[in-house]
Amino acid sequence: MINNPNAQVFQMFPVPFYVTNFDGDTTEMVKYFDSCKLNEYQPGYGHISENSYIIDNPVCKPLADFVMKCFEDFAINCMSYDEELEFSQSWLTYKAPNQAHKAHSHPNTIIAAVFYFDAEEGDSPICFSKEVKAFNRSYIEPSLRDDYQQNVFAQDEIFYYPKLNDVIIFPSWVMHGVPPNPKQKMRKCLGINALTKGKLGDAHTISGIDYGRYINE
Repeated sequence: MINNPNAQVFQMFPVPFYVTNFDGDTTEMVKYFDSCKLNEYQPGYGHISENSYIIDNPVCKPLADFVMKCFEDFAINCMSYDEELEFSQSWLTYKAPNQAHKAHSHPNTIIAAVFYFDAEEGDSPICFSKEVKAFNRSYIEPSLRDDYQQNVFAQDEIFYYPKLNDVIIFPSWVMHGVPPNPKQKMRKCLGINALTKGKLGDAHTISGIDYGRYINE
């Protein structure tokens, strides 16, 4: 990557992106998904389920158990988090042909996941954006070489093309979006957020929050 034999290149603050696949039976679960009432999210951005706690339905329990184990694996072994997690919200998004979703993040949560229960080859990917480009409007990027995509340090976007029943997990602050749906069918997926259970942060550094304390009062 570099020509100087006496120099070293290190990655600073790499962001993990976790991909796995749910191999359980989804037949009844997908029937439930397709029966859920949908509301228009924003003009041109598709529809979102009215129910924002989809995964709490008993028919989703095998998926919920699987995703929570993956959340814990990601949180402990990738992010070194020390708090117990629980689902916060989960919702369906359906996008008609040519509908997209602009880059966004998931506030008020810790970890996000997407379950692709209807994916097939040729579906639009999920696109992750580099933070410096997403948030630092004063940043000016020089022109890049034609082969820049072979260099992980130069990429400002990462595309992942999901396969059927893929579950992807990432920190909820990561900017991500979806290009226009190229198919003549709905693009369907289930979004899932996780938050710490009861407490967040460290009281000793005056950064702790105890949700249960305020709920009980």
